[in-house]
Amino acid sequence: MSKAVATTATTIKLTSAVTITVDVPYTDPIQGAQTFQATWKLHKWDEYRGIVTAQQAGEKTDEDLMEDLVRLDGLKDSETKEQIAHCDELVDAAMSVTFMRRPLILSWFAAQEGRNQAAAKN
Repeated sequence: MSKAVATTATTIKLTSAVTITVDVPYTDPIQGAQTFQATWKLHKWDEYRGIVTAQQAGEKTDEDLMEDLVRLDGLKDSETKEQIAHCDELVDAAMSVTFMRRPLILSWFAAQEGRNQAAAKN
């Protein structure tokens, strides 16, 4: 004798976060240890793995990851010491400074993996 089991389709949603802000620590050769924040768009697992695989295969560059950057915060002009509002020129400038570029790129991975350096979720 077999029993019929009724099942219902349920959609489970574990998080509604679509972006995450992480600290980007770097070392300025003149000013020493510094930190700014990067807010990144989050990807679902399959998308994330696809991007990582494409980057490892040389099909995506660091600049391609910048498409997921929502904003940068906490960077100051080196001459005026005033906070710089997020803009494309700020992203380009950060990507052109060798000691800031790698930490910024690594923060994309940290954000996607929700590492404990995350400053806030939106």
